[in-house]
Amino acid sequence: MTFDPYLTLGLTRAATPGAIKAAYRQRVQTAHPDRGGDPAEFIAIVKAFGLLSDPEARKLYDEAGIIDDDGVRNYRRDVVTILADMFDAAVETAVATGLKLERVNFVDQMRVAVEAGLADAKAGLARSGRDIEALDALRARIRRHDGAENLFVARLDTQIETRATQHAQIRRRVLLLETAIVELGNYRSEVELILALEAAQ
Repeated sequence: MTFDPYLTLGLTRAATPGAIKAAYRQRVQTAHPDRGGDPAEFIAIVKAFGLLSDPEARKLYDEAGIIDDDGVRNYRRDVVTILADMFDAAVETAVATGLKLERVNFVDQMRVAVEAGLADAKAGLARSGRDIEALDALRARIRRHDGAENLFVARLDTQIETRATQHAQIRRRVLLLETAIVELGNYRSEVELILALEAAQ
């Protein structure tokens, strides 16, 4: 049987990102191997969510029916890296402040850190969008009306292209952080989270 991420999550192709997150949360709760679920089904659910939460992988699947396994794996790896970084920071903070590690809810600590990172990334995305709009407006004002080459417009084009690349990178980070928050909402403890992330690698 061919893998269908929408069918796996019980969704239609018109599903919004919010619906994808909600379906993933619901399905992963019962499919988790530590909760009596089937490991193969759990991995399929994680793969479906990884594919549909990455806009580029989803577009490729929707338009051509192609599953970019490397792209999905890389997206998933980047989410896991963010979570591992947040776990490191939470442990370092707990140790530095002398907390008893067995009493620390690392999932909550990681969620706070990811939410702060997401707020910063969204602010950066908005700022980046405004910068690009301002540069585009300036470009429109100074372009030559005779269609001839304009050194200043060419330089602005380079700046706009650089900013657009940075904007795309920030947008991807926002998506990764949003996915990380969804992951953190699925598990009750850091042990359960880590086992799940390792199982899906």
